[in-house]
Amino acid sequence: MALLTLKDIGKIYASDGNVAVGVRGVNLSFERGEFVAVTGRSGSGKSTLLNVISGMDTYEEGELFIEGEPTSHYLQTDWEAYRERYISFIFQDYNIIDSFTVLQNVELALMHIEDKKQRRAKALDLIARVGLTSHIGHKGSKLSGGQKQRTVIARALAKDSPIILADEPTGNLDSATSAEIVALLREVSRDKLVIVVTHSFEQFASCATRHIRIFDGAIEADHVMTSPLATAPLQVVQTAPHPRRLSTVKKGFSLGRAIFAAKPKLSLFLCLLMIIGTLGIFLVTSLCGEGMNLFEDTHMFTYIDGRVVVTTRDGSVPSLDTVAALAATTGAQSYLRYDALLDEGRSYQVRLEHEGEVKRFAANCVYAEDFGNDVIGRYPEAAGEVLLYLPISWRPVFGSDTLTTNHIVYFGTGLTVTGVKYYYDNNLTPKCLLTEEGFRTLTAINYLRYNSEINITVTATDGSVSERFGYTDFYTSYEVESGKAYLYDPLYRAYMKTHPSATTSVKLSIMHREYTMYGPSNTVSFEKVLTDDALTDKSSAKPIKGSPYLGYGDTHLMLSPELTCAIAEEVLVKSYAQFSLFYADDAAAAAAAEQLAAAGYIAVPSSTTYQPDPYSTVVAVLLSLALIGVWGMAILFLAFFINLCSARALAAFGGDMAIMRSMGISVRVIRVAMYVRMLLSLIPAYVLVVLTAILIFTSPRFNAYFVYLYGWQYVLIFLGVLLLTLRITYLQVRRMFGESVKKSLRGGAVV
Repeated sequence: MALLTLKDIGKIYASDGNVAVGVRGVNLSFERGEFVAVTGRSGSGKSTLLNVISGMDTYEEGELFIEGEPTSHYLQTDWEAYRERYISFIFQDYNIIDSFTVLQNVELALMHIEDKKQRRAKALDLIARVGLTSHIGHKGSKLSGGQKQRTVIARALAKDSPIILADEPTGNLDSATSAEIVALLREVSRDKLVIVVTHSFEQFASCATRHIRIFDGAIEADHVMTSPLATAPLQVVQTAPHPRRLSTVKKGFSLGRAIFAAKPKLSLFLCLLMIIGTLGIFLVTSLCGEGMNLFEDTHMFTYIDGRVVVTTRDGSVPSLDTVAALAATTGAQSYLRYDALLDEGRSYQVRLEHEGEVKRFAANCVYAEDFGNDVIGRYPEAAGEVLLYLPISWRPVFGSDTLTTNHIVYFGTGLTVTGVKYYYDNNLTPKCLLTEEGFRTLTAINYLRYNSEINITVTATDGSVSERFGYTDFYTSYEVESGKAYLYDPLYRAYMKTHPSATTSVKLSIMHREYTMYGPSNTVSFEKVLTDDALTDKSSAKPIKGSPYLGYGDTHLMLSPELTCAIAEEVLVKSYAQFSLFYADDAAAAAAAEQLAAAGYIAVPSSTTYQPDPYSTVVAVLLSLALIGVWGMAILFLAFFINLCSARALAAFGGDMAIMRSMGISVRVIRVAMYVRMLLSLIPAYVLVVLTAILIFTSPRFNAYFVYLYGWQYVLIFLGVLLLTLRITYLQVRRMFGESVKKSLRGGAVV
């Protein structure tokens, strides 16, 4: 059975409405061991015949048989497999991969050998065989014409294919080099079919076993000169079997790494491109991160794992003993009788002065929390002390090793900062950690000052003389003597100087709306009179230390924390119906809430969410959609930018991919290699994004300007960039593979 048979083969070219015949009515049969020289004038169809035989171009008429098997039904994958198994092609224009070294060009044809050491050894042997050992590390672009042709022959020998096709292999060489190339081809033809297209039959007359002349696309003459040099069957190198998919992936990875390293400047460009795109997506996502808040839950109360908020159904105020009994009955770990500060603390700001500038930040008020040991300073020990839990952007204000700012104003009360703990996640709300007594004091201050209407009347009497001093405001200060109050008013001070024996009474008229989210809205009203013995330092002419953001000349009443708590307790014990119980976790809290509900209480786990009012929802949705829209447009722009630039980078490999296809390397392997090349260019981008994120979120200077991103968001960014890159690569590679190998190759014209 003939190795290769052509029966009535015809090739037709159609372009711009014109039809040209490449070859027509070709009937040929070839055996192993033949050395066939094909001659003819330029344009007669010699190269077309080789392209059809190699499967790099299609045929429209007749049938091509390979070892008796017809090929007219072949698809692209079938032709790839055909070229991989049967064809080695030596081109007139060499079609060497210029960016690969001699060794890499030869090893490219040995990809079927899984063992790297075996592959390298065979490549070195073939390179030595063609006399290029001294140029093994030279890139194709640095070789002379003869050296390139030798490399291509070594590559053809490396494939160990039964058919070697050579298109004008000596056309660009001097006579001495041509003679060497002819000798090499003659040597390899002993167990293979060698078909050479040439304009100079004389160069191959000494070794040719057959001479075919083509004229105007048809066979003019077919002259057998001698019998084939050998008819031994092809010795196929057997390798260990590997799953096709695994083999394709492994070959693709190996080829992709080689392609990436072969053109360092282009690879650097791709890396920079991926860095710009990925870093841009990261920064845009961080800047527009607030838009993602649209998808966050809104909790009814400040969420604390295991917290349950409880109140009575009839609005009655439970006693402390009742709360303690409920905590014990339901297995609560702790309880908080007056919990208003847990839910209201988020809306109040910490105020401080730093380098002549007033600074503010919102903070939650907490107690009994542990922030670890790496604290600058110490934990609070007294009621007027506080530890601040702040984002790293506040480090320039409070110091990095020792505290440089130790006084803040919170709920209108001066507190001493004893410690600071910094964190990097700026999505978190800052916290003010107090002692239990300090938390109770701020609860009282919050309840009186921010939830009540308090009118203060000061009356001074001296015998028959009575003087009334309008209304004033009140604050709480740890500077005031325990259990007492300090009154500062210019007129009052002047009066007391001239009437040192006068007595004073301060009446606080308090109207307070009870704090509960359930039941009727009741108002509690009562009066508190501070007699003369409760006042201190009546002769001072200046505001007392600790009076927050009030200058000289303001009128105010300063209460000691103990006095504030005592007054607030009189209101709270009569009006505050809500309390909080704390359990091990949310699951235990949910079970306890059901138990409390069965007992007649309204119990809501702090994990419960709600839908805000329509106006707030509309505003939040519009704002979030605007931010998401900006984010989306930025992503589209970056995607367009990556697509545009990477298309040019991939186009630079179009010729190399065509050469690989001509060698029988499957499109799957080449496609995987292109993917690997792009993925390798993503690695620096991913590394730089991580380093940039670390720099931004650990830097006090930048932390406040970018929304902190979590691990899953980085995963989404990286996956998004990865999928975008793979998609772009797929479309561009598919476009390149849409044309025949002949059209993609350099020098693929019909001759």
